[in-house]
Amino acid sequence: MNNSLIQILPVACVFFLSACGDMTTPDAGPPATESSITKREFNPALNGEWIGNGISYGAYRDGEGPGQGLTSKAHILEDMQIIAGRWNLIRLYGSDPQAENILEVIEENDLPIRVMQGAWLDKHKTDAENDEQIRLAIEFANRFPDIIVAVNVGNEIFVDWSYHRIDDMDGVIEQIRQVRASIQQPVTVSDDYNFWNKPHAKKIANEVDFICLHAYAFWNNKTLDEAMAWTESIYRDIQSRHPDHKVAYCETGWPTSRVYGDGSYEGGLIGKAGEEQQEVFFDQYDPWVNQNQVISFYFSSFDENWKGGFDGANPMDKAEKHWGLYKSDRTPKQALR
Repeated sequence: MNNSLIQILPVACVFFLSACGDMTTPDAGPPATESSITKREFNPALNGEWIGNGISYGAYRDGEGPGQGLTSKAHILEDMQIIAGRWNLIRLYGSDPQAENILEVIEENDLPIRVMQGAWLDKHKTDAENDEQIRLAIEFANRFPDIIVAVNVGNEIFVDWSYHRIDDMDGVIEQIRQVRASIQQPVTVSDDYNFWNKPHAKKIANEVDFICLHAYAFWNNKTLDEAMAWTESIYRDIQSRHPDHKVAYCETGWPTSRVYGDGSYEGGLIGKAGEEQQEVFFDQYDPWVNQNQVISFYFSSFDENWKGGFDGANPMDKAEKHWGLYKSDRTPKQALR
């Protein structure tokens, strides 16, 4: 759902498939030999204290975006100082110069922040570009071993509605194995619940140290009143399907804006969006995470106005731009005031 490299399909196509479930499966190839990995524990801590209640981070500000240069280190430092006031764990989505700057800012300023580092894989990229993501993820994990606490290989690369979906599951397994063999940190794959609830997901689960789960009540056409119960039920369902794995909630949240009645999938959803609605969801979700010590990366820290495209009658109202607990100008929304 988020990354400086993501490309957004028309939401009518994308999220219809999300709500209705898998229509086909990735090419799992021939039956794989069940992995015999010894799982590495993912239990993020700082100075002996659990810090598993984390948040996703994208650095781009208004007027910035993919292909438009890097966010300044001064702006990244400002963001990290804001985040460190409440969270000690962040998720980064790609291994690239932007991520390197973020990691350097954390290191140079001795900030109390730990990172789940991502490698962004995309079927529209060349093999060399995808290989570079893997190479840099390994390099960063070994260069910043006290900062990076886990590595995520691929984001929403198997669920059917993903624009950058990868069909070669065995190829991804080789990349997972390459990363695990090259670093000490636990390794995972992040994907929607409509992948992890399918039988063929077991093949990936056999290769990872923990499950990274995405689930959005809003996109799955739930009302705010239903949202938290649905969110918890999805978590419990995936736990039951993968009983030998720790499950982390690596994306969930509630938007503060959306379009209505424009004929798109988003326009027909029943959930209302706004700061009051986000506050209600966050005030239910955040204590649940802490009370149950569910590792979580809430989506997201800051609004990112480059996302979601600029088509339609009211493009700046699109939900994809408005998942942050802070506005794009870095002022807090109602949930944090």
